[in-house]
Amino acid sequence: MDTFNYLSVMVSMVLGLGLTQLFAGIGNMVQVRRRVKFYWLHAIWLVLMIGLHIQMWWSFWMMRGVAEWTYTGFAFVLLGPATLVIASHVLLPELVDGTIDVERHYYDTRTVFFGLLAAAGAWALVLEWAMGLRSLIVPFRLVQVLGIGLMIWCAWTTNRRVHAGCTFLVIVMLVSTTLLTRYRLGQTQME
Repeated sequence: MDTFNYLSVMVSMVLGLGLTQLFAGIGNMVQVRRRVKFYWLHAIWLVLMIGLHIQMWWSFWMMRGVAEWTYTGFAFVLLGPATLVIASHVLLPELVDGTIDVERHYYDTRTVFFGLLAAAGAWALVLEWAMGLRSLIVPFRLVQVLGIGLMIWCAWTTNRRVHAGCTFLVIVMLVSTTLLTRYRLGQTQME
């Protein structure tokens, strides 16, 4: 088995852990739903996190083009999925006794959650360049920079309108870039 296959297995395991965590967290919240104070924006981010896990896994097809692997490169590639899994854990509220105020949890953890997403975005921004696959300067990087900016803004503010607007923009960006650049495995327009 070549190094790319090993990496694919490891990335799949890490992202699978994140998806399992998200699905189990959603299931747990459904089980105790009478004690959970629902918040629509949190629910959207749970779905978005599932989409981001899938998008990250799908985009790893690009890594098959890496000619020579090093331990440092391998570890760097795993940094993004690990960050996404940790962000997923932060997003899920602890199911303690009493009422679980999901809205309060969302805003209480926003700095860490969106900070982790900004870090994952910065990692994704340089990944292909660091691995020698593409130039750092391609039009798609503008979308990534915008996404990082939105995550930093959400980490910084508690303004509900800003969070709603940024979430809407992230949805548009995720759907459009998936359709334009990653709809088929290996597809990379917007270079």
